[in-house]
Amino acid sequence: MDVERLPYDLSGQRVLVTGACGGIGQAAARLCARLGAELILTDCVVPPGGLMETLAGSSSRDHHFVLCDVRNRAEVEALCAAQGPIHAAILNAGIYTLKDWEDADWDEALGETMDINLAGPVNFARALLPGMKAAGYGRLAIVGSVAAHTGGSFAHAPVHYAASKGALHSLTRWLARRAAPEVMVNLVAPGAIATRMVAMADPAMMQNVPVPRFGRPEEVAWPLAFLCSPGASFICGATLDVNGGAYLR
Repeated sequence: MDVERLPYDLSGQRVLVTGACGGIGQAAARLCARLGAELILTDCVVPPGGLMETLAGSSSRDHHFVLCDVRNRAEVEALCAAQGPIHAAILNAGIYTLKDWEDADWDEALGETMDINLAGPVNFARALLPGMKAAGYGRLAIVGSVAAHTGGSFAHAPVHYAASKGALHSLTRWLARRAAPEVMVNLVAPGAIATRMVAMADPAMMQNVPVPRFGRPEEVAWPLAFLCSPGASFICGATLDVNGGAYLR
């Protein structure tokens, strides 16, 4: 381990970001690029105009965007094989659908949520871990949720979302035990972040939180980038809570 290297330095690292078109995904991509990483971005939709152009670039770095359905194991494995080697991955892709379990189509919402929020990270872990372990180095930084601890920050939080994130937290610990010591697997659990997911939420609901506001996507990107960096060399199976004190443990 190079202890002289700046802990956040991602120079020479190829970092994959899933859900790259969302608020947290875009913030993570911009930060990792600023820290020197070469990026492989993926989402199920085309990137918004200007995203790729805003990434810090140089003649030595070439960022890529690839459309991919994280639910499709074959697509995931093809992406990882074509874009390798990948040194770190931020597994951020997720879905949040407001469905009540009494709704006629709730079973479909449950299946889709589990396929994206849980099976998606499983597909990437299966594709990436063998190569990372063989290379002797790797990082998986997974995006969970405070909902895994609380059952949801808001009264309207859907059960399928909370359940999928609870399973994802368990998956992180399971992976961490099996990926180490070559690969560090950790998770960031955001609270209410100012993205499309909380667009319908009343900011007044945050008034009793120690930090009484919604978080910013950049405030989730910072710990994600750290978990991809050399500074996280002795952090294994951890959950970093980024929720302004909404949940204390």
